[in-house]
Amino acid sequence: MGLNRQHALLVDIGNSSIEYAIYSNGVIGRSRRFPTAKAQDWLSMDPFAVVDRVLVSSVVPQVDRLLRRYSAVELIDYRTIPYLTINLKKTSQVGSDRIVNALGAFRTHNQSCLVVDSGTATTFCYIDRDGSYEGGIILPGMGISSQALALFTAKIPLIRVSPVTGLVGKTTKEAVQIGLYRGTIHLINGLIEDFRMMDPSVVVVGTGNGLLPVKDQLKLDHYDPILILKGLAVCADATSPSFNT
Repeated sequence: MGLNRQHALLVDIGNSSIEYAIYSNGVIGRSRRFPTAKAQDWLSMDPFAVVDRVLVSSVVPQVDRLLRRYSAVELIDYRTIPYLTINLKKTSQVGSDRIVNALGAFRTHNQSCLVVDSGTATTFCYIDRDGSYEGGIILPGMGISSQALALFTAKIPLIRVSPVTGLVGKTTKEAVQIGLYRGTIHLINGLIEDFRMMDPSVVVVGTGNGLLPVKDQLKLDHYDPILILKGLAVCADATSPSFNT
């Protein structure tokens, strides 16, 4: 049976991958991934053929230019995000991924939230209890930190980070893995504690594949792998009140 016009496609375009899922009648379907570097190949598969609407969060301008050719595509940004107010000096600088994640967390928990998202970069986004997006922190993710060591040193190779229990590395690989793994845990937990001192009632929500190696060691209240898709689903409902009726 073909999909009907109550279906939308939710699309998160990150620096490394495109994640997308069908949204229908309040339910987000199973998500799929495709490399962002092959976005043109993904579009050639005509992923929009079975839907009437496409809600997109994107941080890749080159892909945005391709998407603007499609009338069904709605690119979510600071001008179109519902329910949140953006309290920043330069609202145009905030990434759509950050505010869509913020929306997903705020509408899920209905109180002040801190979203910790890790992919290519690791970001912290704070939303107050009134739904004001106040900004946050951006720093390199573990992957590009490892790449930087390989690129800017003569003898350190590119090393994939995985969970470790030791504290003293006996090889270069062990030393880098310990440094990035344990260093990331302490960095993120330290910043979470700083935010909790600022706002004791804040709910801390983690998301993003970059947190997977360390998430069990983090002081999160929740880990939500599809937080950004939930935010896009809120956008779909908000911009079309009769969408699911």
